[in-house]
Parts: sequence; structure tokens; C-alpha cells
Amino acid sequence: MIIIGDDCLSKRFKQVLNMQESTSEVHEKYDGSYLLMDGLSKEEIMIMSESFDGADVPFDGIMVSATQTNREWTLEMIFEEAKQEARIMEQMYHLQMMIESTNGMDLNQLEPEHAAILKRALMDSYLMLMKEEYTYEQISAQARILEEALKGTEHLKQKESHHE
Repeated sequence: MIIIGDDCLSKRFKQVLNMQESTSEVHEKYDGSYLLMDGLSKEEIMIMSESFDGADVPFDGIMVSATQTNREWTLEMIFEEAKQEARIMEQMYHLQMMIESTNGMDLNQLEPEHAAILKRALMDSYLMLMKEEYTYEQISAQARILEEALKGTEHLKQKESHHE
């Protein structure tokens, strides 16, 4: 493992992957940590992620795998793209958790109009997640719609938890 600094941001990803020694430890442009990988299978990446999770010092940065396309990008382009993808994944996870929070909810206890709005918001949210192609703005807007539709359903969640 090598540590690279801001002085490498203009280098191509493929150049950085071939570096043998750490560079300047000045890291002012980006707050987070990035783990740059090349030649690992999905299974190997999953094993590595699990080992980070089990370690005393888990890695909470962004993992970036080299692809045929991104090898030609500058490191700064890689970091910007990875940062944007991480934001999207965070919103996607938030949307997914909101959908899952409705499991077991009896929508028949809502006013018919509210139930219809919530059903539509849930379906649109689910379809967006299945599409797997969306921007941060699109998924954020859908999350706001679902949050709004979920207002006034707290009592349904509480009643369900009392039945357990």
C-alpha cells in the first residue's frame, strides 16, 4: 500500500496504479480516504470489505476499482466521480430503508387518498431503485416525495410493533 498526496491529482489513474512509493502526504483537497484497486474480482473485494469491517480500525472511505475506461482519467476525475457515486449510494440506501420501514404497515388504516399517495410513492421509489440508473437529484427528489407521503403513518408502525 502506498499513500499519495494532492501532488498526484493530475496524474492518470493508470500511472498512480503503477507507483511503487508514497508521495507527499499533503491531503487538503479531499477530506475522505480512497482505496484504489486494480485486478480484484468482486469476490476478492467483498472479502476485503468484510475484513475491514472485522478489523479494529474499519475503512470508512470510498473504494475505487480500475476499469478500462477510468484508467485514462486523472486521479482528480476519479475522486470526483467516486464522491458523487458515494452520495448517490447513500441516498439510495436511505430510500431503501424508508421503503423497508413500511413492511407490515396496514395502509387500509389511512385515509384512502393518503393511502393512494403513499402506495404511488412506494411504487415509484421501488421502480427507481430497480432501474439502477439515476442521478443524485432524481433519487433525492424521490426520497423527499416518499418522506412526505410517510408523514402521518408513525402510529401504524407503533401499532405493528405492539403486536410482536
